[in-house]
Amino acid sequence: MRKRIPLLASFLLPFVIVIVVCIERGVYPFGERCILQVDMYHQYCPFFTELMDKLKSGGSLFYSWNIGLGADFVSLYAYYLASPLNWLLILCPDGYVIEFMTVLVLLKIGLCGLTFGYYLKMHFRTNHFAISIFGTAYALSAFMAAYAWNIMWTDCLVLTPFIILGLERLIKEGRPLLYYISLALCILCNYYISIMICIFLVIWFFVTWILERGQGFRAWLQFGIYSILAGGTGAVLMIPTVIIMGYNGSVGKAFPKNMEWYFNILEELARHAMLTETYTTGDEHWPNIYCGVFVLIFFVLFLLNRRISRKKKLLYVPIAALFVLSFANNMLDFIWHGFRYPTSLPGRQSFLYIFLLLIMAFETFLHLRRNRIWHVIMAAVINGGFWFAVYWFLDEEQFGFEAWLASVIFAGAYVILLLVYFTAGRMGNRKLRRLMLQIVCLAIVAEIAVNYGETGLGTTSRTAYLKQMEDYTSVLAVAKEQSEEEEELFYRVEQLERKTKNDAPLYDYPSATQFSSLMNLNVSHFYQEIGIEGGKNFYSSNGMTPLFEAMFSVKYVLADNGLEESPLRTIVASAGEHWLYENRYVLPMGFMMQEDVIAEWDYDNLGDISAQNQLARLLGATGQMFSSVASESVVGESGFTAEEDGCYYATYEKTTVTDLTEETSDGRTRTFSKVSHGYTLDLGYCKAGTSVTLKNDDEETVSITVYRLNPEVLDTAFEALNRQTMEMTSFSDTHVSGKIHVAEAGRLIFTIAKEDGWTLFVDSVEVEPEEFGGAFISVHLDEGEHSIELKYETPGLRMGAAISGGCVLVFLLLMLVRKKQGKAL
Repeated sequence: MRKRIPLLASFLLPFVIVIVVCIERGVYPFGERCILQVDMYHQYCPFFTELMDKLKSGGSLFYSWNIGLGADFVSLYAYYLASPLNWLLILCPDGYVIEFMTVLVLLKIGLCGLTFGYYLKMHFRTNHFAISIFGTAYALSAFMAAYAWNIMWTDCLVLTPFIILGLERLIKEGRPLLYYISLALCILCNYYISIMICIFLVIWFFVTWILERGQGFRAWLQFGIYSILAGGTGAVLMIPTVIIMGYNGSVGKAFPKNMEWYFNILEELARHAMLTETYTTGDEHWPNIYCGVFVLIFFVLFLLNRRISRKKKLLYVPIAALFVLSFANNMLDFIWHGFRYPTSLPGRQSFLYIFLLLIMAFETFLHLRRNRIWHVIMAAVINGGFWFAVYWFLDEEQFGFEAWLASVIFAGAYVILLLVYFTAGRMGNRKLRRLMLQIVCLAIVAEIAVNYGETGLGTTSRTAYLKQMEDYTSVLAVAKEQSEEEEELFYRVEQLERKTKNDAPLYDYPSATQFSSLMNLNVSHFYQEIGIEGGKNFYSSNGMTPLFEAMFSVKYVLADNGLEESPLRTIVASAGEHWLYENRYVLPMGFMMQEDVIAEWDYDNLGDISAQNQLARLLGATGQMFSSVASESVVGESGFTAEEDGCYYATYEKTTVTDLTEETSDGRTRTFSKVSHGYTLDLGYCKAGTSVTLKNDDEETVSITVYRLNPEVLDTAFEALNRQTMEMTSFSDTHVSGKIHVAEAGRLIFTIAKEDGWTLFVDSVEVEPEEFGGAFISVHLDEGEHSIELKYETPGLRMGAAISGGCVLVFLLLMLVRKKQGKAL
C-alpha cells in the first residue's frame, strides 16, 4: 500500500484543492453557485441534458429535433459528448446535470494528476513522492484554470501521459498495446485536441528514437502502423463529424499567406507568472502557459545539470522554443489548431508545452544533487533579470503588479530554499537537505493551489440558471397535451427572451434556434437575409415575424410576462412568472409554394422587411405586409407613438450596441439581446396612443425604422401557403412520413436543413431533393395524391464504422500473433 501512496496523492492533491476552491466559491451544495461558464453554460449543459434524456427515454442517438431545426446527433456527440464517462448520465437524477458535470470536472482534474504522476513514475522509474507534486502542477496548470470547464477536451489531457508513455514503450520495447488503446480512445473522445497530440507525437517520436533507439528502424514501421490503426479506430465518429462540419464552413480553410506575430516573446513568457489572469474569449491570442514559477528556475538548472545528457537538452530546448514561437506566430498557430484558427480559446496546445516543461523540471528535481550552488545563483540571476524586464518593459494593462510581486516572492523563496539545500549538502547535513526539499514541494503545492484558487473555476448563479425549469416544464406539458388532443405530431416552440440559444435541449422541445460549431451555415445565411438572427456558429428565431414563424412551424411561444397577447397569439398556460402563448398562424412541417413564387422571390438581395413584403405580394396579397410609421432616434434611445392599434416591428442600422430595452407606456418591458447581430425587433401589440421607447446603456444613437403589420395582407399570404400542406402520418427522430393532396403543381418545402443524411421518397420512389432558400429540403410535386417519406441516416457512419471495425480487427490479430510469438504486449 505504501508504494501506491505517491500515485494516490497525485489524484487526491489536485482533487481536494479544487473541492476546497468549490467550497470557498459557494458551489452547490456549499452555496447557490455553479461552475457553468462560457460554452459549458450555453452548450454543454443543454447538450448533456439532451443526451441524458435520450439515454433514459430510449430516443435515437442519430438525430435530434431539439437542436435547431434538427441536427445530426452522432457528430454532435463526437464533438461535444464523446467521453465514455458521459454515459453515466443515465444514472443522473433529473435536474442535476450541472452537478454531474461538476463532478466530472473535479474527477478529471484529479485524473490528470494521477496519469501524469504515473507517467513520471514509469518514465523515470521512480516512486518518489514528488510525482504527486508535479502531477498537481499538471492538473492545476493555467490551461486547466482557463479550460477545465471545457470537459470535452479534458479527457485528452487525462490520456496524454498514457499516450506518450505508450509511444516510449513502443519505441524502446516494441510494446504497442498502451499506445494504441490510449491514442484510439483519445481520438474517439475528442478528435480535435487529438490533432494537436498527434502533431506532438511525431515530434516526440523523433526525440525518443534519437535518445533511445530501442527497436531501431523497426520502431518507425510500428509507429506508423499503430498510429494509423488508432486513427482509423476513430473513423466511426470522425468521418460523420467532418461531413457535418462541412455544412458549417469549418473545413478547408486556406493557409495564411502572410506571416504575423501576435505579441513579443517577453509579453508571452510573462504569462508564466503566478496569478496571471487566464484568457479564454476574445480576439487576442494569449496562451495559458503557467504551471508554476518554479519551472523557470528548474529550467535553468536543467540546462546546467551534469546528470542530464547534453543530447536531451539539445532536443528538449528547441521543442520548448517551437511551442513559444507557435503561440505567437499565425502560421504555426494555424497548423497546431488543425489548419484552422480557433474561435476564442487560444493556445489550445499549451497543455503539451506544460507537459514538456514539467518533465524537464521533474528530471532536474530527481538529479538535483548533480547541480551546484553556482547553478542556483545563475538561475537566480537569469530569473531576476527576466522578472526585472517584465516589470520595466510591460505596462499594467499587459501585466499586473500583483502577479509580478507574487511571482518574485515565490521565485525568491525557491532560490533561498535551494541555496540552503546545497549549503546543507556541503556541510553533510542530510536532515536539513531533506527538509529543504520537502519545503520546496510544499511551496510548489501552495503556489499552484493559490494560483488556481485565484484564476480558475469561475462560477455563476445556479438559481438563476435553473429558475425557469419548473415553470417551463409545467407549461410545456400543457402544450404537449393540447397537441396530442389535436393529433398534431410535430410543432416547434420559441422564446421571446432566452437564457441560451440552446434552451430547447435544456427544456426538451423542438425549436428553430441553435448555437453549435456543427450548425448548418446555409440556414444561418437564409435567416440573416430575411432579418432573422444568424452568425457563423448560431442561428436564432429572434427577428421572426408571423409569416416566418408559421413557415417554421412555431406553434408556441414562451414569455416571462403576461402582456404579449395580441391578435397574433393567445395565452394558453402560465406557471409562476412564465406564460405560454399559442400562435394563430402555424403551418405544418411541409407546405407547398408555387415555382414562379420561388423563382421570383429575391430575398437574398432585398433583405429583411422588403423581402417579406415581396413574398407576400408573390403569394397574392395586395399592399404592403409591413408599412413604415414615424419614429425618432436620439442618443441613448429611440421610439415612436402608435397612431393605431396593431403589431409593430423595427429594423435598425448596423450598431455595436449589445442590448436594447423596450419600455411601453402601458407597462410592458422586454430586452433584446445581441442586437449587434442585426435582426428584426418584435415590438409587440400596441394600442393607439401607446408610446414605445428603445433604450441602450451605451449612450449611442441606434437609428430605427418602425413598421406596422397589415393583418389582411398577412392573412392572404398565410392562406396561400396553408391551402396545400402535408398531413403528417408518422414522426420519429429519424423518420417523417405524410400525405398531401396537390391541387396545383408546385414545390413541397420542408423546414429541415438539406444535408446528406436525409433520403426523400415520393410515392415510395426515392427522389433527389431540391434546395429552397439555399438551405432547406424541397421537392416538386405534380397534381394529385402523394405519399411522402423522409428517412435519416448519419452520413459517413457506415463507412466510419467499417473502417473502425477493420482497424480494431487488425489490431487484435496483430496482438494475437505477438502473443503466440511470446512477445510482450
